[in-house]
Amino acid sequence: MIIKSFELKKDLKNKSNFFLFYGENEGQKEEIIKNLFLENFDGENIIFEEKQILENKEMFFETCFNESLFTSEKIIQVQRVTSKIFDIIKELSEREINNKKIILNSGLLEKKSKIRQLFEKEKNLICVPFYQDNDYSLYKIANEFFKKNSISISTENINLIVEKCSGDRKNLQNEMNKILNYCFEKNKITRNEILKLVNLYEEENYFDLIDNCLSKNHIKVCKIINSNNFNKTDNIILIRSFLARLKRLMELKKLQTKLGDINQTINSFKPPIFWKDKKIVEKQIEIWTINGIYKLIDEVNNLEIYFKKNSNLSNNLVFDLILNTSSN
Repeated sequence: MIIKSFELKKDLKNKSNFFLFYGENEGQKEEIIKNLFLENFDGENIIFEEKQILENKEMFFETCFNESLFTSEKIIQVQRVTSKIFDIIKELSEREINNKKIILNSGLLEKKSKIRQLFEKEKNLICVPFYQDNDYSLYKIANEFFKKNSISISTENINLIVEKCSGDRKNLQNEMNKILNYCFEKNKITRNEILKLVNLYEEENYFDLIDNCLSKNHIKVCKIINSNNFNKTDNIILIRSFLARLKRLMELKKLQTKLGDINQTINSFKPPIFWKDKKIVEKQIEIWTINGIYKLIDEVNNLEIYFKKNSNLSNNLVFDLILNTSSN
């Protein structure tokens, strides 16, 4: 049975003991598990890796079926789940389990994934997709966080922090906690203090590079690449920055289609565009079509998959894409 993440609290009241959480949004998964499953929970919280279960199925079944001498309730989490564990989970789900919640945590799963199909079709199993946050949803989370903790911070500075996180809620939480600890004895924070706390001096170069790439400023792109010592560890950050900018540009194009006027589009966009970025964003909107953005997102996504499979790939692949995009 498929449900949305915001519906999960309501569905916890039913009798299902099995949950499949899949998708890239690890930060949201952690929030859900912490707030809905572990808060005020007095039982055992046991964490397995899939590999452990594949190597010792009996140990896993014993944990799931045996009652503890000290508590009657258990939450059993299985990390990095793939379809390799399908037969074990199917067998387990067909047997009666009492006082246990079994949470399977997986990354992206294709529609044809056997374990995803199992959880989507069976009514006694709950399947929850966790999609990546966009800048607007992260902005809302950050804005509520700072209001709740009485920290005075400008809209532009919240936007700055959100950009640093490249669509990752877990990264956002880490950065917000840094700022909260820093503001222990005060209720205001400046842009310079934020830059130091979240180490954005270097990372501004990433967005500067991508922004100029998307505005077809090939000369500036070459200058940025030649003047910075990017290494292999920068590859994923560059790719995530590229995707973050493309997703924002896609939302801007959709809004422009609705409103018609570019200036009105930029001024109406949430989270707000920095005043210093408005000119370059206007040029990007003028240059790109929605179909062109979709095509480039596919290229960048494929490149990310290659790097995740082999982190030793040359970063020339990333720069080739950036240079070709900025010059075509």
